[in-house]
Amino acid sequence: MASEDARYRQTSQYRLWSFSPAQLASVREQTNSLARTNITNRLKASSPPVDPLPDFLTPDEELTLLTFYTVETLRAATHFKLSTDIRATAAIFLRRFYTTNSIMTYPPTELLKTCVFFACKAEGHFMRLQKFVDELPNTTGESVLAAEYVLCQAIRFAFDVKHPFRALDGAIMELRRYAIFAEDRLNHAHMNARGILKFSPLVTDAYCHFTPSQIMFGALAITDRELVEYMMNQVMSGQSDDEKEKVWTVISQCVETLQKEPPERFENYYRSPECSKAMKPLIRKLKKCRDPDRVDLVALQRARKEQGMQKPKPKPAAKADGDVFGSALSEKDREAKRRRVVENGKGVSQSNDPFGGAL
Repeated sequence: MASEDARYRQTSQYRLWSFSPAQLASVREQTNSLARTNITNRLKASSPPVDPLPDFLTPDEELTLLTFYTVETLRAATHFKLSTDIRATAAIFLRRFYTTNSIMTYPPTELLKTCVFFACKAEGHFMRLQKFVDELPNTTGESVLAAEYVLCQAIRFAFDVKHPFRALDGAIMELRRYAIFAEDRLNHAHMNARGILKFSPLVTDAYCHFTPSQIMFGALAITDRELVEYMMNQVMSGQSDDEKEKVWTVISQCVETLQKEPPERFENYYRSPECSKAMKPLIRKLKKCRDPDRVDLVALQRARKEQGMQKPKPKPAAKADGDVFGSALSEKDREAKRRRVVENGKGVSQSNDPFGGAL
């Protein structure tokens, strides 16, 4: 039987959406550069041409805005009282989308709504579209659905997102089985670690750099390092010190990533005037350098549908007589199809008898 590590390496999350920090930075730089080139060409080709060109967002500025809109995605999912898995999936969909697409190309305020609605589908939660749009201002069902296919293409149809929540539940159950630590301590660690998992890895690049179990151990180590140390010593009792050090190095790196965005910032910072003051200049800059052809996703979707309808359909080729009635029969086929009644061993036809000859 394949190990859990081997099975995880077969998932789309590992194959398509796992990067080293250098690889991820390179992808984002390429995405930003390509968007700048495309938008520049479209602005110059517009009537009248735009001159001078606006200042474009840098990769770091795009990442700052992405973090902000990821928090807004979580806030929208919380407004609908969706489950933790759906909230996390919506946030990861948004971050994956803007890994290979620039915020300057597609409007994030529209994409985050689509991500929340599509995450409900991906996690098997039914929500009526009309009920969804009624809860959001200035939103129509058409605007939510307009970006669905673009979203699916961008995330490469990888709808299954592996989260660390069940891993945390399993780790706490395993610690209870040891019967060493007090129940209150385990409950406190469980609650705090889950609070970290519901925010910190979703607004950072933890899902791109670490496996769900590594993220879980990182969150648990922030809450109570001794629990993780004891559990790792039990699990890796037969391993060498080098192997243990290697695992701890990865967990420590994950801890550093998670601590960049502690869960307290969800309320203390992202709702504060300080955050608004920091984001307003970037949002104003974004509005000036957006892709003119993709600002209105509804109009873009309608134009694509009209192009598909206007595309001439190929005329069917004229069929020959043989295609309709079958090919001409050869003499051999005629002999096989001709019905004969043989009498007394001689080829004498008895077609006058409607019931054929005697048996």
